[in-house]
Amino acid sequence: MTKWLNRIGLGLMAAAAAAMIGADAFAGEPSDPFQPTAQKFYLQFSIFAPGDLQCDATGPGVRTKLTRGITGAPLLRITGNAAGAEIACWTRDGSRYTTDVNRRVRYNTAGAVRATVIFQPGQEAAAVLVARDNESDRMVPTVYPRAFVKVQQ
Repeated sequence: MTKWLNRIGLGLMAAAAAAMIGADAFAGEPSDPFQPTAQKFYLQFSIFAPGDLQCDATGPGVRTKLTRGITGAPLLRITGNAAGAEIACWTRDGSRYTTDVNRRVRYNTAGAVRATVIFQPGQEAAAVLVARDNESDRMVPTVYPRAFVKVQQ
């Protein structure tokens, strides 16, 4: 009986790897079915964020999803190669912002890293508060001052 269960398990693993390769080929990206993609980085904003703020992250192996919270502030979810993502935000008036906090933190499979940008009206830079999901006893929330900065044009 255990031989059959082992064969079924191996078959399911092979099917999952083939599905990943097929999805990546359809998306036009190179595939490595055994490349870990457990990095999750969520960038959210305080209530003082500009209402028209838009964000995106780019880079190899980076997947993003932009949603909005109840206050209208963006929530950028970055998965895949979150440590290699280049994060850029902008407003309609042409102001551009960037951060590299996603490159400073350590990732693990336990949970997502949540970063909250603490905007202060009229400032050129904002602090970023970083914490990890479900690990309040292990990872002390860290504040990175002036980590979300306005790009000079």
